[in-house]
Amino acid sequence: MSARVATALLAASLALLGATLPAQPASASPRQSSATPPVPGQAAIDAALKSRDFAKAEQLIARRVASGDRDPILLYNHACVLAQLGRLEEAEKQLLESVKAGFAEFDQMEADADLDPIRDGRTYTSIMEARERLLEKAVKRGPARPARRAAPDPLARWKDEHGDQYRYELVAERGLSFATYLDDASHKRMRELLERLERHLLKAYFEKPPEDPALIAIVRPEDAAKYLDKPEIRGMYLHRERRLVSRDTGQSLTHEFVHLLHFADMERRNQRHPIWIQEGLASLYEDYTLNEDGSVEFHPNIRFNIARKQVVSRTARDWRELFAMSGDRFMQDAERHYPQVRAIFEFFARERRLEAFYKALIETSREDPTGVRAVERAFGEPLPKVEARWRTWMTARGEIDDRVSRGDASLGITVEDAGDGARIRSFVIGSAARAGGLRVGDVIFSVAGIPVRNRDELMLAVARLKLGEAVEVRFRRDGADRSEMVTPRPLGR
Repeated sequence: MSARVATALLAASLALLGATLPAQPASASPRQSSATPPVPGQAAIDAALKSRDFAKAEQLIARRVASGDRDPILLYNHACVLAQLGRLEEAEKQLLESVKAGFAEFDQMEADADLDPIRDGRTYTSIMEARERLLEKAVKRGPARPARRAAPDPLARWKDEHGDQYRYELVAERGLSFATYLDDASHKRMRELLERLERHLLKAYFEKPPEDPALIAIVRPEDAAKYLDKPEIRGMYLHRERRLVSRDTGQSLTHEFVHLLHFADMERRNQRHPIWIQEGLASLYEDYTLNEDGSVEFHPNIRFNIARKQVVSRTARDWRELFAMSGDRFMQDAERHYPQVRAIFEFFARERRLEAFYKALIETSREDPTGVRAVERAFGEPLPKVEARWRTWMTARGEIDDRVSRGDASLGITVEDAGDGARIRSFVIGSAARAGGLRVGDVIFSVAGIPVRNRDELMLAVARLKLGEAVEVRFRRDGADRSEMVTPRPLGR
């Protein structure tokens, strides 16, 4: 049953059940130095959780808790981290403390693999028993839904930390808020992109928008390190915080936005889909086109050639092995696994089985959490046959052109990321872009009708160009959108 229970009532019920709970040891007092270290910021904790550095995360969270912070999500995260570190009695204590402090996302608690080490413990069992008893009482009282704890406001937290350094917008009817440093035109393009994508995703898979408010932040370059711990990480969604952070409005934004809606759907259905499905679906929407008739086309991106090389060299993971992987194991070899799962989902789409697969997944998730049964139901044949057809398709398709080499069509520019496009830093000798009227500092956001929101997307767009065939380049200069026709020239000339 997925209805949420009023936190105060559950806490009271747990108090009555106190005699059935194991005795909990008092937490060891943190060692104090002569100079008290500063209380860790939320960004440092988020980074440690994202990288699954549980030892570091525990140290940071423990210092926050010792300072008197009783944020229920913080306490819940502490329980998860302690469970993963094998400190089970402490984990049970903090899980109970999180509920007493107001944590009431019990669907998430049931689905969260980080709590597996304490799931058979008496504390976890007592929490769930108390919850079920109150749900039974609520059902007997009538159809009214039990009170639901208000989710934390991620926009308020962002404002508290960053003040007027960002522009803020709340879209109450969609449960979304925005914090960006984009200009008016770029902000509007981002909003329209996500609105169209959301309509498509709800129709195709998720049915309903998130119940809790979520924040989408396009982070300033100087703030990125607070939320994204490595330069190569372009975006991240933390469901516990209901916060999506992206360096730009490109592939990272759409990837993480799919995660935002997918996690909300899993929570609503009280399911937890395996990592290969979470990342495969999100990666698929890194490069796509939504047509006016509502249909969607998926394009191979820089991940495709990596996946194809794995298939050709026979180093691609066996599907059953891949599908059964834990999140930790998947991420340990992420550079290998991300390309493969995106290619699998692109194949599902090419076979027109993607939506049928997700529907089958919802229906079979409890009996088969790996997704194998869903694939077989969607395709109507055994998994080995589907996998064999995928491998044949990957091999026969051939490599895509994802590079601009000497002699290829080129705009003749060097660029840097600008948040919503690629900013021109310099021109090469004989630059086609310079001849077409562009200047240093112009921010390119479209080439030949293909959106360009960072350097990687510009490279892929230019790789599709043909020598001597003029294309429209759209860009921003001095806050105004402009366009010029540019005729690509050979690189290196």
